[in-house]
Amino acid sequence: MTEPAPEGRFTVAVVGAGPRGTSFLERLLAVLEESESAEPAESVREPGRPAPLLDLVVLDPCRPGPGHVWRTGQSELFLMNTPSFFPTVAAAGTPGLRPSSVALTFDQWRMAHPDRARVLDRTDYPPRAVYGRYLAEMYREVTDALRGRAAVGSLEWRQTEVVHLEAAPGGQATLMLGDGGTVVADATVLCVGHLPARLTSEQQRLEDAAGRLDLEYRGPNIPCDLDWDEIPAGEDVLVRGMGLNFFDALAQLTLGRGGTFRRTGAGPGRALDYEPSGAEPVLHPASRRGVCYLPKAELDAFVPHAVSLKYLVPGAVEALHAEHGPLDFAVHLWPLIHRDVVRAYYHSVVRMCPELLGGAGPGTEFLAGLVGLLERAGRGEPVTSHQAQTLLHRYAPGMPFLDIRALSRPFEGKVFSAGEEYQREVIGFLAGICTEAAAGEDSPLMVAIGTLHAARLQVKQLVAEQWITDASRRRDVSGWFESLVEGAASGPPLERVEQLLAVARAGLVRFVGPDPQFESDAGRSRFAVSSPQVGGAGEPQDVHRGRWMVEAMMPANRVLQTTSPLVVSMLASGVAAPHTVEDEEGEPVPGRGFDVTGRPHRLVDAAGALQEGVFVLGLQLASVQWGTAIAAEAGGDPDGRARTLGDADAAARAVWALRSR
Repeated sequence: MTEPAPEGRFTVAVVGAGPRGTSFLERLLAVLEESESAEPAESVREPGRPAPLLDLVVLDPCRPGPGHVWRTGQSELFLMNTPSFFPTVAAAGTPGLRPSSVALTFDQWRMAHPDRARVLDRTDYPPRAVYGRYLAEMYREVTDALRGRAAVGSLEWRQTEVVHLEAAPGGQATLMLGDGGTVVADATVLCVGHLPARLTSEQQRLEDAAGRLDLEYRGPNIPCDLDWDEIPAGEDVLVRGMGLNFFDALAQLTLGRGGTFRRTGAGPGRALDYEPSGAEPVLHPASRRGVCYLPKAELDAFVPHAVSLKYLVPGAVEALHAEHGPLDFAVHLWPLIHRDVVRAYYHSVVRMCPELLGGAGPGTEFLAGLVGLLERAGRGEPVTSHQAQTLLHRYAPGMPFLDIRALSRPFEGKVFSAGEEYQREVIGFLAGICTEAAAGEDSPLMVAIGTLHAARLQVKQLVAEQWITDASRRRDVSGWFESLVEGAASGPPLERVEQLLAVARAGLVRFVGPDPQFESDAGRSRFAVSSPQVGGAGEPQDVHRGRWMVEAMMPANRVLQTTSPLVVSMLASGVAAPHTVEDEEGEPVPGRGFDVTGRPHRLVDAAGALQEGVFVLGLQLASVQWGTAIAAEAGGDPDGRARTLGDADAAARAVWALRSR
């Protein structure tokens, strides 16, 4: 039986004190400050019964603020994936949200504390350790301010892990702690962030092979948790994944080994040369697309200023929703996105490169014809490549029509006779993309990618509002659109891809090819990887071998795959359940995250009953949101690009309402 909180006290447990927990506390501070400044209102409590004091208990084994991922002692070679002007953990300048008295965006903090932020410009990509300093300071400022509020009785951080949660009627919960203690909470806010996960069956097979063959296998992990110094100089290292974790590995195994990059003056694509230290291993990276995430464009905004959606607009989407109810992404939304991307690309071509279409006059004629095609196409019907290619052929014979989806598989259908040929192809492809990225808004391709990214932000909101069917979200959004946008628009800063090219030209990176097949080679006591599209003399494929293999990816963000004692025990006891979605046949299948209500995202148990006092923020909302790991955008819409702040605000207000009953 859960014991009630002492009379006159209301205990709030914040489980996880990284960015999400810090945002919740900042929003709670804002609510308290707002309540203190408001005119006295008629109380809903019994006459003469004062509102209880808040006792705030923050539970995290890691330092509060940075938490695990952003800890300040990690290598400064690990960079954020957004520039300084973008992220925030506090609602400073967020429309519709009252900021707390201490709220600062990262950019504001950077300018106020240059000694703690190194020498960073607003468009620089900060080290994660520096962002961790910002988070640590924001946590300290917020909690100091909370302690000064009349409504707060106490605030403490307990450096321990929560291993189980038992819910009781009325919203209370008992939290069992790793240090043997317990906390009885009237409201609990789960902000646990990235969690360890079980290996997949294939990953487990490779780890088991490593044990048998005396090999070294490193599964998915947070980059700062790996000991990169373990990898010997000169070792061949097979790397699965060429996303953001791959670039962390590249930096740590080059710059972190004493290597140096020098400016060549040769322009984008060959901007750097690499001088090895001799301590580097040789990397053999592989991914399904066969190439790394593309570099971000050199911009001073998150989305290019030139981007303006004309077809994927609220009125059009609302009309589709009124007619069809929950929408099918491929049928209803992708045609609108496709039109926006095509329009933006060719508008930019005519503006920047009219000679490609025969000059300004013919270019304008082509554009008018293209826009006519776009406008005449029936709602929900995409412009076919044949229609547009026919029109394009009149003005620029031989110019291929933009196929934006090909960016996710640039080598689709190609076969390479040997690894050397594929190496040259990848280097040439990435060098061209670097030229485009360096041009920023003067690149039609980067404007097209920026348009795709702007559309993605709208789709994120539609996912959160449940305007897309479960089946379509699984088949289309998660099935292909997510990987298309991630690879094209969520890549590293341009400098990182220039570094990759320099290291590849130095012979220390050897690309494998698309659709890699990883195996253990018992005869040679090595891991082996090959691509069916890259052949080699004397063998079916060009085979790369090494004693080391690294999975360059984060642990899977799935509640059913995690090894977290807290989540595992909550699912086992039925106090929580995975959100269930329908597949294309209408069969219920478990989703990635917890089952929750809409905002303020109260937890729903296995019997379908909501836990009134248990709230979920962050990554475990993955079944009802998309892109839960992305920080809030400074100045962004709390229902859109700063959704994490909107969620935190809703939870803080719900907690305050519970306390005030």
